Amino acid sequence: MILYGYRFFVIDHYWEFLPSVDQFFKNLVDLYPPQENIEEFQLAFSSATTKWKYAQKLADKLGWEGDFVGEPRVFFLPDPQNMMINFGFVFKQRNNGMTFVISPIHLDYIADLEEAEWDRIIIEE
Repeated sequence: MILYGYRFFVIDHYWEFLPSVDQFFKNLVDLYPPQENIEEFQLAFSSATTKWKYAQKLADKLGWEGDFVGEPRVFFLPDPQNMMINFGFVFKQRNNGMTFVISPIHLDYIADLEEAEWDRIIIEE
């Protein structure tokens, strides 16, 4: 899987409508029916934690200083490659308020912003 990371100044409103990363993982544990298929649950949970780990590595490559303004959040997008809903992460750093968006889908409308920087990372599965 490839993750695309973007760094820019834009997003300041409506964070409260997105689940926090902590809430996302709590929901995954609480709402997923592991009794029915424990291997499927373990794979989903492992994949999600790996994606979060690589998202932080990619943000680090883009200049993230390792802190957050508020909580990091999870957002969801339809993935045209497999016609499923996929998720990414968004957060701001405290020092200068830079916004970091980490997405499994290339977001060309952000990459094309004049002040945006972007990069990608490959997750080895």
